[in-house]
Amino acid sequence: MALGVWPGYSPDNVQSIDVVTRKEHYTLLREQGGWVVRLAGAGTDVPPVPADATRIEGLLAAIAHNRPTQNVDQAQGGDAANLGFDDPAVRILVKPSSNELREVQYTLGHETPTGAALYAHSSLAPDTVFLLDASVLHQFDKPSEHYFDARLLDVRGEDAQHLTLSSANGVQWELDRKDEQFLFLKPEAMRSTTVSSSEVRLYLHNLTALTADVILTKPEQQPAGKPVCVIEVQVQKSTTPQRVELYPPLDAEQVYGRSTRHPLGFYLDRDKAKSLVRQAYDMQWRGVIAFDSAQVEGARVYSVSGNQTLLVEKTPAGWEDREHGRKLPGIDMTLWRLKELRFEAEPVSRLGYPAAQRLVLDLLGRDGKVLSSFTFFTDPRLPADQCWLKVGSEEMYYPVTSQLLEDVQGFMPPHAPVKAP
Repeated sequence: MALGVWPGYSPDNVQSIDVVTRKEHYTLLREQGGWVVRLAGAGTDVPPVPADATRIEGLLAAIAHNRPTQNVDQAQGGDAANLGFDDPAVRILVKPSSNELREVQYTLGHETPTGAALYAHSSLAPDTVFLLDASVLHQFDKPSEHYFDARLLDVRGEDAQHLTLSSANGVQWELDRKDEQFLFLKPEAMRSTTVSSSEVRLYLHNLTALTADVILTKPEQQPAGKPVCVIEVQVQKSTTPQRVELYPPLDAEQVYGRSTRHPLGFYLDRDKAKSLVRQAYDMQWRGVIAFDSAQVEGARVYSVSGNQTLLVEKTPAGWEDREHGRKLPGIDMTLWRLKELRFEAEPVSRLGYPAAQRLVLDLLGRDGKVLSSFTFFTDPRLPADQCWLKVGSEEMYYPVTSQLLEDVQGFMPPHAPVKAP
């Protein structure tokens, strides 16, 4: 019955969708760069908000899948005021992109006396009043914000060629992709250091997936001042980078920002904003340790605090503490965590009081020769979840997570009970 007068269109066949609710009026418009949301009354110099194409597809699907199942004589419903068509709950005008398809306006009016249905109207059947299930109204009267694409940038992380982060003091770090590896361009002192591919991939993933909590739509909503953090991403075959700016204070509950995609600005949750502010050392490969796991046949652990020594060796059945007759299945995981260990801040060349040595871990080869040696220190000046690590005889101390120290201490045998005299 309603197929001809209540047509459903796919997004590919639509040029614009004009939506009027009791609260606002906006248009979903297909432009060369994709779908946008234009608010009624906005000046011609006010840029539209990028739209989420999947949500527009959802609106068109809701129209197509919720066609009226019956119609009533207009005389039964009364005049337009009684039906609600002069002040509708929502009015949707769909303009197709082809002249071969018909433009259609859908109008949803008042509820029927029972509250089970809505009076509905199609411009393709001007003399007919339809009934539409009242439960579907929420699919049509969405606010404009529902269609906003709140992503800060429209770029894929794998397409990034150049990445820069600047503060109020200038460029903090600058990376450039060569083949599949990023290299430091700035700071100069880090040109010879290795960039952590996993850190860059994670950063780009977070940056490109991050969404604003509030999108601003009016020029007068923008605060004054200069950004304290600027991130630029340049993709392959492009000469103009996409840009994200964050403004002070960064510790506010909501941080104001702007981007190429949202020039009128947005607000980000504080934790989201802080996740974008990274230091150069965050992006460098921060591996502390390098050793060949296949060569490790044993380990010696000395606990300073407990004045205990643990000697473990690798057997066909796994790792064993033969002195105490214990199997230690967690050693392989500990070795893996040791190789994956990263320093959490810049290392230092000296330690002073109140840093204190807590544990020494020696990795042993087949002949009992020490392959690598690691010394752990605790220090109340460090964050609660960190400790210092010294590798071999190198006079350099790296702040690392203390989880590994706790894991290794957990392998120590329990103290023998003191016998009564």
